[in-house]
Amino acid sequence: MDKSFNYIISPEISEFRRFTPKLKIGVLASGKGTNFQELINLSKRGELDIDIKVLITNNDDAGCIRRAESVKIPHKIIRGKDFDQKELFELEIVNTLNNYDVELVVMAGWMKIVTPFFINKFKNKIINIHPSLLPAYKGGSAIKDSLSNGSKITGCSVHFVDEEVDSGSLIMQAALSIRNNDDIESLSKRIQILEHKILPHSISYAGFLIRSAFMDNY
Repeated sequence: MDKSFNYIISPEISEFRRFTPKLKIGVLASGKGTNFQELINLSKRGELDIDIKVLITNNDDAGCIRRAESVKIPHKIIRGKDFDQKELFELEIVNTLNNYDVELVVMAGWMKIVTPFFINKFKNKIINIHPSLLPAYKGGSAIKDSLSNGSKITGCSVHFVDEEVDSGSLIMQAALSIRNNDDIESLSKRIQILEHKILPHSISYAGFLIRSAFMDNY
């Protein structure tokens, strides 16, 4: 994978916040789980003070399942098709996250739009990573759209999740140039490298806000 390319990250954060006890997170993922793996690695090395309590996926074949199993992180498959109503599907996710006492919900390649019901259960405690420089190219085909529209720059964004899709407050962004010979695969790989850089720092920042709010209300 090409790791030698120019990029810019803002804000420029170089150190992770420290959490005692470790920040309890739940990860929602639908795919290969490369961002999930990066969080596992940082946690195992003691660089990021997170305790990954549970992985939730809606895909029986998701690669993230094997990653969770390899390090004995609990996981649960919750399929939307198994529920008559979306609210019941989300209620099962909410109950699972609550059962594991999760403080911060991290959507890392979660390919389902969540409803206000879910968002309000974890108000200001859900973050999502998206492969574009929001507010540009919202939705599920962001990389394809950036290429189709002839954009010269794209990247990725981590934001808090609110009721409008891909529109919550931004935490961190990373930008890179689109090359003339880029296709979806080549551009996706470089964006993924940047996702691995900004998601952990965004978790650190969001966790700091959550813990600070808890102390203010204590």
